[in-house]
This record gives sequence, structure tokens and C-alpha cells, in this order.
Amino acid sequence: MAGTETHAEHTIAEHQHAADCGHEAVQHDDHVDYLHDGHKHAEHDGHYDEH
Repeated sequence: MAGTETHAEHTIAEHQHAADCGHEAVQHDDHVDYLHDGHKHAEHDGHYDEH
């Protein structure tokens, strides 16, 4: 592997990403990531993963 990937869980209760949430949406394969605090969030099983 070329690098280490950080995986930190953010709960949906903390913030619900959506079209009008204020974070930039980025299409990523079959889902949408949201730019948040210098990284991307991707919804996964009731929480958000950092990308």
C-alpha cells in the first residue's frame, strides 16, 4: 500500500449532509461525498466515513 488511510466515524446525528446542508457535494462512483473540514464524508451504514 502506498499510504495510510484515516477512517474516522462521524454520526449522522452530529450533522445530516444533504443538497442544502452547506457542504460541497462531490459525485464519487455510485454515491455522493461531501467536503467537510478538509476531507470528504461518505454515508455508510448510518454514519459518515472520512475519505
